[in-house]
Amino acid sequence: MVIFHFKPSKYTMRIPLKYTLLLISLLLSVSALAQTIDYVRINEIQVYNTNGFKDEYGQSVGWIELFNTGFGRVNVAGCVLEVKGIKYQIPRGNPATLMSTRGYMIFYASGAPDQGPFHTNFTLENTDFIKFYDIDGKLIDSLYFNPAEMVDGVSYGWLEDIDGVEKLMHLPATTPGSNNNTIEKESRAESFRKADPSGIILTLINIIIVAIALTLLFFVFKYMGNYHTKAATRSKREKKKKVKKIEHIEPVAKDMDVISNDELAAIAIALYHYSKELHDNEELVLTMNKVSRAYSPWSSKIYGLRQLPNKK
Repeated sequence: MVIFHFKPSKYTMRIPLKYTLLLISLLLSVSALAQTIDYVRINEIQVYNTNGFKDEYGQSVGWIELFNTGFGRVNVAGCVLEVKGIKYQIPRGNPATLMSTRGYMIFYASGAPDQGPFHTNFTLENTDFIKFYDIDGKLIDSLYFNPAEMVDGVSYGWLEDIDGVEKLMHLPATTPGSNNNTIEKESRAESFRKADPSGIILTLINIIIVAIALTLLFFVFKYMGNYHTKAATRSKREKKKKVKKIEHIEPVAKDMDVISNDELAAIAIALYHYSKELHDNEELVLTMNKVSRAYSPWSSKIYGLRQLPNKK
């Protein structure tokens, strides 16, 4: 397997996803249209047509049927039909020259091209082949026949034989513009019914199929049961391993010093007294401080009192 690595550069253009999908769809549609002319073939012809299939003017003339075997639409405008050196180029600019998917197109070998784009400038009575070219002159398909073997009212073209192989032959029915395989084929059920009229082979086949199905179911359920059993056993083993790990840790805890409840109470009381000693012991002593205030001669009483002489 070959893997390609692309290193993005600063000049790499980033395309949004929706535009990428649109580009892919356009490329796919273009590729579908590109299969075009190579999938067109000469499917059926009728050299002698005295009182059979008629053109748009009600005339019975020889005709050529093209078939688009591909799955894309094909425009045959500009392509060429040739018989013994006489070439007829299909006119352009007519939308009717666009063949649909798996579609058919009829050209009348009337020798009167002035009657329309689907009337050729030749007839089929004096030729033994028909060739079809694309716009560039590339040969796309050719059909050879023996004029002496052509029968009036009988067409000649491709038909599947009993083995499903397509061959050129006289067709049992004239089918311009449709599938040449008009004979109903025997269905497989009918063929099997003829091969096994008593139904014994069908019964044996059914028994074998049922036996195979039951065998497969047996192995499936057996495998599922074994799988679930192994999973349950594995989970039990894991649980036992966890329990053993816990039991292994317990002896280590037993060797450690265990503090009793009385010791815990003593520690709590000691911590309480210690926290009380951190406060000031003079909590019952009252301290009175003189409150200072601003001096004002108007509120002072000493100025309104007579001072007594100081007797010595």
